[in-house]
Amino acid sequence: MSETYLNGKITVSSLTAPTEEDIRQIEALSPDERLELMREAIKQGIESGVSKRSMEEIRQAARAKALGRSG
Repeated sequence: MSETYLNGKITVSSLTAPTEEDIRQIEALSPDERLELMREAIKQGIESGVSKRSMEEIRQAARAKALGRSG
């Protein structure tokens, strides 16, 4: 899964836990673009609303994903 920002200018695997490639792409942005990237990410988070899953369900899904399993 990936996240796209700045009208398709940048696609990263995660802003929360970026890979080395994600970091390289973010560092290549201008300061203004980085600020806009963060604004977009915050806006998307707010607009996505509150999850219906419990914190434990979210944690378990994240752990399964990290271990390469579906969860």
